Parts: sequence; structure tokens; C-alpha cells
Amino acid sequence: MTTEELEGAVIGAVLLRGLDADTFEALIDLSENAFSIGVYRNIWREMKQLAHGAGNLDGLVLIERLGNDYEAVILSAPRYVWAKAGLVSYVQMVKRAQVIRNFQQMAADALKCVASSRNQDDALKSIATLRDGLQSLETSESALSPVHIDALLPDIVDRLQQRLNGDESYRTLQTGIAELDSITGGIDHTDLMFIGARPSMGKTALALHLMEKITDRNGGVLLFSMEMAAIQIAERQVANAGSISVSKLKYPQEFTDEDWGRFDSGIREIAGRPIWIVDASNLTADQICMTTENHKREHPGLAAVFVDYLGLVNLPGDERYDLKVGSVTKKLKSLSKRIRVPSIVLSQLSRTVETRMNKRPMNADLKNSGEIEADADIIAMLYRDEVYNPDTPAKGITEIIITKNRNGPLGTVYRSFQEGHFMPVDQAHAERLSKTEPVKEKKTRRYSELFPANPY
Repeated sequence: MTTEELEGAVIGAVLLRGLDADTFEALIDLSENAFSIGVYRNIWREMKQLAHGAGNLDGLVLIERLGNDYEAVILSAPRYVWAKAGLVSYVQMVKRAQVIRNFQQMAADALKCVASSRNQDDALKSIATLRDGLQSLETSESALSPVHIDALLPDIVDRLQQRLNGDESYRTLQTGIAELDSITGGIDHTDLMFIGARPSMGKTALALHLMEKITDRNGGVLLFSMEMAAIQIAERQVANAGSISVSKLKYPQEFTDEDWGRFDSGIREIAGRPIWIVDASNLTADQICMTTENHKREHPGLAAVFVDYLGLVNLPGDERYDLKVGSVTKKLKSLSKRIRVPSIVLSQLSRTVETRMNKRPMNADLKNSGEIEADADIIAMLYRDEVYNPDTPAKGITEIIITKNRNGPLGTVYRSFQEGHFMPVDQAHAERLSKTEPVKEKKTRRYSELFPANPY
């Protein structure tokens, strides 16, 4: 295989495959200087910029950016279909070819300097320079290719312009909860978000609520449900859409006409929405990533991935538990960066919450919180005061507490929670109720208790 065929094969394979795990790594790993042919070098540079900026590798966009002189080369990518499966090997071959070229150039320069040296000291300096150069070559194969900030600035301008034009692909993901979107600015396409809570606080219900809001805007969602069966998830979605209690679905013989109407409305509302569910248990992070990437290729409209929940992800290996959890969170974050689809992961909180007077959760309450907190872009904690204080004035109100927001402020959003469904609520009123202490009933003491009889 000639150098031109090899470099053309790498360009063609990446264009044919689009952004997947291997192409994403190749674009990070391989510098444009690894290409000896100028046309391929320029194409690779633009492909890296597109991947980091717009998050796609569209051939027509490349032609528009590079000019018509590159049209024939880019449109010839399909002839390299044989290279798609061997991309990783071909990338390594291009890197090795670069090392060989660099060595040849270094050796030629050193020989020239030695031949023209006026004395032995100058000659030895030339040899020392060659030796240092050879040491740098030894590590060059494993070195990553940084992207200069200037290469990203045009894409920042493009993203801003596209957002002004209303291009959905450049907008952050809107949750549909206006107050939450106001705090976070929406979820970025590469974000990893955690929803943490103790049991019975409504983690899954909030995830389903967000799924409904996202699909309202025709965004696709993929849910990995390792706790509940797919049919249970579907029932809850229908109940949520029809504003009917999930528990009522267990007793259809007791349905009123209004219940049947709500049920029918829920079915009609959910039918046809781009919602996909995987209810396999004991999944590994690698299986979640692979399934998601395959799904994204088949359904490009995928807007969010949900994992319910982190504690049920299989953690193979002999490492410490916290390190294995960190490996999962890092893989999910890397997945979002590769395919530009945010991952929203549900997580249980530790029992330490129950031991405090103020049971509103904090980041430290996340199990293995160090790894999760480091990798998360957004952390939202759920708290319902009525779970701990049945007589609270804030009965029926859930607090969504943003305890980490990498790109914005922290804050609390209030949502009504009735019969397992989240609904809007007046924020100021809910905040007042949530900060009001429950009125404790005064115990009336009997006269005999106040003035006990003299025992003497």
C-alpha cells in the first residue's frame, strides 16, 4: 500500500463511519502533521475542527469550508469502504510512517551538520541533538494531538450564529422545566448529569417527566432501565401523560368514565413518541456505550440517554469499588463527548442523609461521591419534606436542588408532586412553604400535672 493510499484510506474510513468511538479517538490521537500529502493534511485539520465544534463530519460541510478544489477527494471517500473495519490499524500505520519520515529527516540533518562541522565539539553537539530527537520519537506514537484555541474560535462564532438562527442542533437540551433551564441554561450536548435522591423521592418519576418534555420537542430518548421492566416504564409514561394514578391501572374494573378518558388520552399522547427502552439487567458501562452508539447511528435524532440507575450497572474487575464506579462515570462522560448526546444518570444516596437533622441532600451523600462529583457537569438532588415530616406545610412539593452546575449557578427549583406525577407550581409560594416549620400541636397539661398532690 502506498503512502497516498494509506492516508486516503484513513480519511475515507472516517468520513464513511462518522463520529463513533474509534473515529473520535483517531481525531484526537492523530495530528494533521502525520499526513505527508498536503490535501489530506488540510482535510484532516478541518475534520478535527468540525468534530470538536459542530460535532459532525459532514462531507458537504467540509467541501464548503475547504473549497471546491477538495470536492473530488472528499466525494471519493466511498471507494475506501474496505478500510472502515481496519481504521484503528491504518491510523497506527500512518503514525509509524510519520515517525520514520521524522527519523529520516533528523538523520539527514545530523549527517549534514557533522559533515560541515569545523571541529569535533560541533560534531558531537550535532550527534547529541540527534540523540535527543530520537528520544522524542520514542514517545511520539503514544502522544495525543492538541487542538489550538485558534482552530476552535470560528466554531464558537458559528455556534452562536446558529443558535441565533434557531438551529436546534446547536442549542442546549431544554428539560421543559422552565425554572430548571433558567438555572442550568439547558443541558449541553456533552454533559453528564446526575439525579440523586433517597428511595421514594421520585428519581424515576422525574426521569420520565424529563423524557416526556424532551419528546414534546421531537427529541429522541433512550432509557436503560435496570430496575423496572419496560412495560412498567410504559405504564408510568401513559399514566403521566393522562394525569392518572399509576396505581389505578392495576384495577381497571374500578375505572370511572373519566378514568377511561384519561387513559385513552395518555395512550394517544405517548403513541409514536421517539422513546426507546432497554430493560436488561446487569449491564456493563461498555454495553451501555455500545448500544447507545449503535442506536445513535440508526436514530440520529437521539437527544438524551437515561440510565436508571448507577448502582445497578455491573462493575467487573478487581479494583476498589469507588474506582470501578469512577470508571463507569468516565465512560459515560466520554460517550456523551463522542456522540454529543447528554447522559442523565440516576443515583441512590447513602443512608447518612437519615442521620442528620436537616435531611436535604448534599453532594457528599452520593455513594462514592468523589468520583461522581468529579465527572458530573450537573448534579440535581431531590427532596420531599413530607417523607420525613408528615405534617409539613410543603406536602406535595418536591425540591430539585442543583448542587453542582459546572457552567452556571446553583439553586432550587420547586415542582408539585401528586400521585407520582410532577407538575408546575408557583415557585415563590412553594419556597415559602418549604421553609416554614410545621406547626407542632401544643399538648394541654392537666391541673394535676401542673400541681401534683403533696405526697406528705
